Amino acid sequence: MLQLVLIIVISTQTYAQVQIKSVNAGISIGSINGNSLPFTAFGGKISSDFNLWFSDEVSFQIGFEHSRKIEYYLPENRTGKVYPFINYYFIKALLNQKYYKLLFLEEGVGLVLLNDRTFSDTNIWEYGGTFSLSTGIDFRNELDSGFTVSAGINYGITINSTAASFSLITVQTKYFF
Repeated sequence: MLQLVLIIVISTQTYAQVQIKSVNAGISIGSINGNSLPFTAFGGKISSDFNLWFSDEVSFQIGFEHSRKIEYYLPENRTGKVYPFINYYFIKALLNQKYYKLLFLEEGVGLVLLNDRTFSDTNIWEYGGTFSLSTGIDFRNELDSGFTVSAGINYGITINSTAASFSLITVQTKYFF
């Protein structure tokens, strides 16, 4: 019984170290490449922003994106065709700056874990860095919850094996809790 009381007392006095701020979804168009010439690609991403205990100014974003050669999405005979793609997971530090009532600028830098599938016989996991810059409209009007919409660029490069990279123009929306 004493152990149960101690667990209840301790659990009511602890605080979460991570605070989830938002969930995000977006689409992108741009170029991807591995050991090849760049391909025009179209894709989508999902991610989530969160704050850590040591900083309210810098938030962090963790997520996943899939980009595939744009011809995959066009109607055609797909027999025997290969459509290159990449999948990657990322974690970024983000700095968000408001520069006029509803407008904001967001910069990000982080790490990427990328699955290069640019050829039918290529299936390589690589790591590297990612950088992003976006601007958008914040519809929250000083509220904590609500939507933002932004457009920007996202660049990533890996440093081993095929040195796969991506350069994407992204449109995304975020919902803040």
